[in-house]
Amino acid sequence: MMFAAFAVVFACVTAASAQKVGGYKSVAVDDAGGVAAAEFAVADHSEKNEVSLEVVSIQKAERQIVAGTNYRLCIEVKVVEEGNDDTQFVEVVVYQDLKKVYKLTGWKPDACGN
Repeated sequence: MMFAAFAVVFACVTAASAQKVGGYKSVAVDDAGGVAAAEFAVADHSEKNEVSLEVVSIQKAERQIVAGTNYRLCIEVKVVEEGNDDTQFVEVVVYQDLKKVYKLTGWKPDACGN
């Protein structure tokens, strides 16, 4: 009887833990890793698309631990251009491998829900 009760408790704990492993977790918008990922995303996107963008703010930040780290961020960006003060919200995903090398894996304009 005690073994059966232990098995049920163990199964419940294991199931609850399995749902959390590998998922995104919220982090502070001023988290150093998230800030670095946002800056990288904007610089990389700017270079590849021949546009000059800058981060205005980070609205939401999440981190997922995998074989490295994924950062999913909602950032406000603006075009660096005289007389242009338009901003846009962009959802970005940045992967940082175990050697601390970044790669922009997602850039979705207007995907933040703001």
